[in-house]
Amino acid sequence: MPVPNNTLLGAARGLLWLILGLIVASALLVVGVAIALIVAWPEVMEGFRGSPEFIDVTTLRFPVGVLMLLLFAILAAAAYMIRQFQALVASAARDPFVPANAGRLRRIGWALVVTQLLAIPLQWTAGNIAKAGSAFADMGGISLGNLLAILLAFVLAAVFEQGTAMRDELEGTV
Repeated sequence: MPVPNNTLLGAARGLLWLILGLIVASALLVVGVAIALIVAWPEVMEGFRGSPEFIDVTTLRFPVGVLMLLLFAILAAAAYMIRQFQALVASAARDPFVPANAGRLRRIGWALVVTQLLAIPLQWTAGNIAKAGSAFADMGGISLGNLLAILLAFVLAAVFEQGTAMRDELEGTV
């Protein structure tokens, strides 16, 4: 027995709200850690001295600040994408083939481009902070999955534009 469309849309809405909540919580955590690092920098660095993960704790202040900014920017772009998805799902309950949805998909694609571009300096920064081979040093970088998601978002935007145009043309002939 197929699941009703409203049930799937309701589940998608709930999941998107959960994801958005997790992103916001992560962003608040990044801000909290950044503030804690500013306030207690000498004590924190003393705790990291001799750590097997990090290269040289005496030179970490600037790269850690850059890392925090990059993480916050990536989380902000992710929250923006989720808001676009929420609007897309909300309109799918009524009529998915509207010009606004093509725009939403295109904005999602551009947000994905931004996150992928931010992942490049994120990898470089993490690599300069942590020792090679550590999980921390492998953070960020170019991802084939992300590149495919970017392509998919832009292709879907074009499909939605074409679908809208075809439907409008069909309605004009009837």
